[in-house]
Amino acid sequence: MNEAERIQIEQLIHQVQVVSVDKRDPVHVSKQPESWRCIGVGNSAAVFQPKNHPDLAIKVYAKGFQEIAGEEAAIYEQLGDSPYFPDYHGRGEGFLLIGYRQGRNIYDCLLQGVYIPEQVIDDVEAAISYARGRGLNPSDIHIKNVLVHNGRGYLVDVSDYRKQGECKRWESLKQAYYDYYQDLYKPGLAVPSWVLETIRKWYKANEGEGNIGAFAERIIRMFF
Repeated sequence: MNEAERIQIEQLIHQVQVVSVDKRDPVHVSKQPESWRCIGVGNSAAVFQPKNHPDLAIKVYAKGFQEIAGEEAAIYEQLGDSPYFPDYHGRGEGFLLIGYRQGRNIYDCLLQGVYIPEQVIDDVEAAISYARGRGLNPSDIHIKNVLVHNGRGYLVDVSDYRKQGECKRWESLKQAYYDYYQDLYKPGLAVPSWVLETIRKWYKANEGEGNIGAFAERIIRMFF
């Protein structure tokens, strides 16, 4: 990407409107350039892919979260080159430029009945180990920021990798994979969105401290 293309991208970013209604829920995209497509939303930002730069992903933060861009940029720089994370291409006021990663996140795999192989779990474990080796503390790893592509796993959204303390989200997800997913999955089995949203809201309300096993059994009885 040359300087002229970067300037053009920065001009188009001014056409983007990303709004946070509740910091616990995904942001809303109320406006975007026609030549961009939204490929994901989180609780602080939305990610876009320009049609004329399909290898690029642009993460634009909602008002009130724009300072996170600088923090996340520094984390990408600390990670360096890694096969488990997107490439970092730079930042501006309230946005990041990173490499586009192909794949579905685990949330969409569950919705669409796409099988999640054990290799994905192993890859995430390797990515976490790599990040720790770079002096970071990988946190907030959940089903929407783990990508699955050609049977391999990749991580996106590293904004919380400098938080202190232990985050149990990934350990809970890994436990659910081995305790329930491997036994219950059948080809093409799609999990309804209400099941995933119920789990998400329950987990957030309990901050990972509740009895996930007992809760999972209740969901399984309801669904299966």
